Amino acid sequence: MDTGNVSAIISASAGIIGVLLGNSFVTVKELVVNRSKRRKDTAYLAIIVVSHLDRFANGCSSVAWDDGTSEGRPAGRNEEEYRPTTEPPEFQPLDIDVEWKVLPRELMYEILRLPDLREQIQNRLAGIAEYDNDYPEHAEYFWTRRRDYADLGLRTSELSRRLRRHAGMPAEEPKPGEWNRDGGLRDVVKNIDDERAAYERRRREDSAPLPDGLTC
Repeated sequence: MDTGNVSAIISASAGIIGVLLGNSFVTVKELVVNRSKRRKDTAYLAIIVVSHLDRFANGCSSVAWDDGTSEGRPAGRNEEEYRPTTEPPEFQPLDIDVEWKVLPRELMYEILRLPDLREQIQNRLAGIAEYDNDYPEHAEYFWTRRRDYADLGLRTSELSRRLRRHAGMPAEEPKPGEWNRDGGLRDVVKNIDDERAAYERRRREDSAPLPDGLTC
């Protein structure tokens, strides 16, 4: 192979290598830029959405503690009938101007699903109210309303914690002696479950057949 051909091959190879290195540099640069933008978008999303989630969880907590009374008396007309004193909280994630796609699919899905869970609760309560003859306490309605919103509040709190961890934000836990929202919600769930269990036990006892020879 003569010197001219060798020089041509070397020149061509150098050109190809130069193109490849240039493309590689551009690709690496784009990756770095995209990664930086993703981190910034994630941090911004977390700061905004965590605030919305915490407010929604607080609203769920207010409903969970609403037993239909006001200052210890039934909240309805003439203090005779138990009536809700709180409005269900709203959470509209798609109205929040953030880049949802930066989140892991499962976390994004669970956050965006919260409005559907709230709607399911409201539909369930509407069905109970339609056939509710338990005047004036409306026990089944309030048991369902309080427990379901307590569950929703706990779910929302957990999503807020997961979002904080994902974005590298510091966790916010109540100090000893401070009010603990999630602890209160867990108490609501336990108390209502205990009340339901006691109610069902009384029903079974009342409907049980009397021993032979005994009458009411």
